[in-house]
Amino acid sequence: MTAASALSRENRFDIDPKPTPFTVRASQKVHGGIAAGAALVAVGFGASASTSPTGILRWIAAAAFAVLAVICARALTVGDMLVADTVGIRLRIGNEWIGTRWEDIEEVTVLQRRHFLDDGRIAVHLLDPGPVLGAMPSSSRKTTDANRRLTGSSLAVPFGLTARPSNGEVVQALHMLADARCPVREQL
Repeated sequence: MTAASALSRENRFDIDPKPTPFTVRASQKVHGGIAAGAALVAVGFGASASTSPTGILRWIAAAAFAVLAVICARALTVGDMLVADTVGIRLRIGNEWIGTRWEDIEEVTVLQRRHFLDDGRIAVHLLDPGPVLGAMPSSSRKTTDANRRLTGSSLAVPFGLTARPSNGEVVQALHMLADARCPVREQL
């Protein structure tokens, strides 16, 4: 008798594995490439600004590309934009985390990516969004208002070219984590 055969069947084969947390985070490769490229272009415009008769325009272009480089470099440090686990979903809106339990969610809708340049979206529709949205600072409320106008939900996170989900099967992963406490639907 071997050690493996001495274990009970449930211990040898994990028939119902625990779902792993699902995350959406900024794409390190895309943001890093854009930050490096924008920084190089900013340096090029800055270096040529003093030798050109249109120097002020080149300084303006250098400043614009430097700002783009800083924004993309900041995106490298942000980390997760959405974390879903067996307890609920947490979303990052600006610098604020907004979390809710699965029981407080009316439904989660997922818009899949249609092509390479298209972004998908995960929208969280709360049963009572008032207390959650009311407790947020005004800067985050501006973002959630813009989300509501664009997507129909105040709490929405895009994924696609610049943000990568941890699991390619977004609907299935969220459905497993919700465990019938709220519906997870694919938006067509």
